[in-house]
Amino acid sequence: MYADQIESAGADASIDEPERPPTPDRYPSSPNRERTYRTLPVTTIMLLGPSGSGKSSLFNMAIDEDLQQISRGTRPCTTKFRTSHSFNINERPFRLVDSPGFHTNSQSDSEVMSKLVAHLTKPRGINGKATRLSGILYLHPQGKATKDAHLKQTIEALQRLVGDPWLSFITIAAIGNEPNTDLTDTIAQLQASTSPFHSLHSRGAKIMPLSLELPKVQEILLEFDPIPPSQPRLFQKVKSNHGHFDGLDAFIEEIIGYHRKESTGKTIRPRTRISYEESEASRQQLQLTLDETEIELKSLRSQLEQTQLEYSSLRSELQLNDNTEQSKLVQSLNDLNRAIDDFGRSVAAYLVDDYKTGRLDTEDPTTLDALDFAGLQRQFGHQAGKSSLVASFKGDGLPIEDFIDLALRGFICQKLCKNVFDPFHPTLPLGAEPDFMDSLYEEVRRQASPIVATKWRASSFLALSKGNRFNQPMIENQVESLLAGDIQQLVNNLFGHIDTVTLVESQRAQLQNIVTSAWDLNHVMKGEVVTLGDFRPLCVENGTPFDPKTMSEFEPDKRRKPGDVAIYTVRLGLALSYSKGVEQDARPAIICPATVVTSTIFD
Repeated sequence: MYADQIESAGADASIDEPERPPTPDRYPSSPNRERTYRTLPVTTIMLLGPSGSGKSSLFNMAIDEDLQQISRGTRPCTTKFRTSHSFNINERPFRLVDSPGFHTNSQSDSEVMSKLVAHLTKPRGINGKATRLSGILYLHPQGKATKDAHLKQTIEALQRLVGDPWLSFITIAAIGNEPNTDLTDTIAQLQASTSPFHSLHSRGAKIMPLSLELPKVQEILLEFDPIPPSQPRLFQKVKSNHGHFDGLDAFIEEIIGYHRKESTGKTIRPRTRISYEESEASRQQLQLTLDETEIELKSLRSQLEQTQLEYSSLRSELQLNDNTEQSKLVQSLNDLNRAIDDFGRSVAAYLVDDYKTGRLDTEDPTTLDALDFAGLQRQFGHQAGKSSLVASFKGDGLPIEDFIDLALRGFICQKLCKNVFDPFHPTLPLGAEPDFMDSLYEEVRRQASPIVATKWRASSFLALSKGNRFNQPMIENQVESLLAGDIQQLVNNLFGHIDTVTLVESQRAQLQNIVTSAWDLNHVMKGEVVTLGDFRPLCVENGTPFDPKTMSEFEPDKRRKPGDVAIYTVRLGLALSYSKGVEQDARPAIICPATVVTSTIFD
């Protein structure tokens, strides 16, 4: 059976083994398909790293088979890209892609990158789809030098290969030489500003310790999301065309600067005779240039020392304690979104199992079967002739369980922005002048320098917090408001009037943890971050025209364009803005786009 085989592929299509039948790689989204989320999508992770870093050992251990030789000498054993069969961890399906190692004598890094792109873009299975990559796990052995020029070139090429927006789906694993090795120093070296990995880490890539033990390997694999909201940059640059890969050579030259030499002959340079006088004149000119450069270098050193003194004085004066990195904020937002996703799936399945029987007679009900369909339309602002989460403009509905899942995600995103992220401080909506601090801060941003403005914001936020990171009574009120408000109304509209919606204890704890995590992230963004600027999570208003710069489509399909209008936000984005003292018309930069549902979900 193809599912039991290991696939192997390189840049040459002739060496590929037969394809296995396809497996679902994303959730269906229309009524005539199988019910969403009953079959989880496969999480496909590519293993990269230098030769001998332990990729094949991890590959064999994770799939519980010894199908791949392990490199024990100077020559690598893995010479082709190989895809494992599907295997489960905690009921989630995974596939691993093993790869040839970098920095070997048998294959150049450009050859490895070329085979990598060919392997991912090649159509596979009956549906002819390219591999949907969930993430990359890069293995870095403990003790391997980080100042190596080849390593720097490889990491820069990897960054250009996937593109900056996709770096948050890369995990760099520091591999210990022995089990239970302390990798604290190694992690610090990889995160340092002089490390080749710093550029990846500062843009969202994770750096984590890893020992090659099955529980640890499974734990790090479970960190990957099965379906990232976007695909790596390589899919925009290279297209498979009947066994050929259009744009492959140009793309490899772009990311590595690798140029093939077409000439097969040798060019003999003619000898040039230089007189003693010409040589001496050239030497004197070079010496003069060297002396001038040395004088300029001394001047620059003096200016640098003065600048460093002034900067140190400024930091001391402001009493900054801002060690927050942008990558940590991105990771915290991703964790929050993942928790919201998990809550939506869990509660949707629970509500359907608990309330459907005896209320909805249809075997596979959709939103059109809701007992109070008109009330459901009012709750989600449905307008005739336009699509909403309730129904398409053609009159199609969503499966009930899918609809509840997405509705719950949107409820939470909207409430967190309204009650936690958008106010200057989450306790202010209870006051008499909730907008006063926002207006005051906007005035400070217009008149003061960026550092002074953000320092004022952080100090004011901490003062309003009164030494407390969380306000437990308010958090509990916000949880209860969600349950008794939007969620209660949703259940009443779908299944008829129900006195009180009750969740199991674990689900209520999930919701409590989500709101608490939002308070924690809000405290970091507004009370701790100073030098980076002003961060704010994004929730797109229903009916907003779709903008690929600020939004990504839920369950995108590269074979079709996204819908024209965002009808519902199901994952929060993140924007970064600076004080208007820097640039009067500065617009926020989008760090992470918000994930939205469009009308294509009904296709």
